Amino acid sequence: MLITHIRQNFAASFYPRRSEWIAAFTLFGTGWMLSANPDLMATAKTQAYNLLQMIAPQPVWSVVLMVFAFARLLVLLVNGAWRRSPYMRAAMAFLSCFLWTQIVLSFAQTFGFAFILAVGFLGMDMLNIMCAMGDARSIDHAHARRNAGDDQ
Repeated sequence: MLITHIRQNFAASFYPRRSEWIAAFTLFGTGWMLSANPDLMATAKTQAYNLLQMIAPQPVWSVVLMVFAFARLLVLLVNGAWRRSPYMRAAMAFLSCFLWTQIVLSFAQTFGFAFILAVGFLGMDMLNIMCAMGDARSIDHAHARRNAGDDQ
C-alpha cells in the first residue's frame, strides 16, 4: 500500500514540496561533506566551526546531519499516506531549523558566504513549517467536514 501511494503520488507532491526536499538534501550533503573531509573543522583557518565543535565533534555532526536528513527524506517520501503526515513534515522542518540555527550561529562571526547561505536555508525551513501546517489545517478541515456529513 505504501509503495503504491509513493508511486502514484510522488510526482504530484514533489513540486509543491520542493523546498523541503532541497533543505533535506542540503542537510544530507552537509553531513556527507563533513564525513568526506574528516579534518575540516579542526584545520579551518577561521573561527567558523568553533561553536559547532563546542557542541559536538565533527564525526557526530556528520552522523546527526545525515541520519536526520535521511529521516526527513523518508517523511517526505511517504507524505500523504496517512492523514497526520503534514504534522510530521512540520516537525521535521522545525527540527531542521534547530540544526540550521546551530550552523548560522557558528558562522555568524565570519559573516561570509556560508553564513548567508545558512541563513537562507534557515528562513526557507521556517517557511516550510508554515506550509506544512497549512497543509495540516486543510486536511483537518476536510476531515472534519466529511465527519460532519456522516453525522447528518
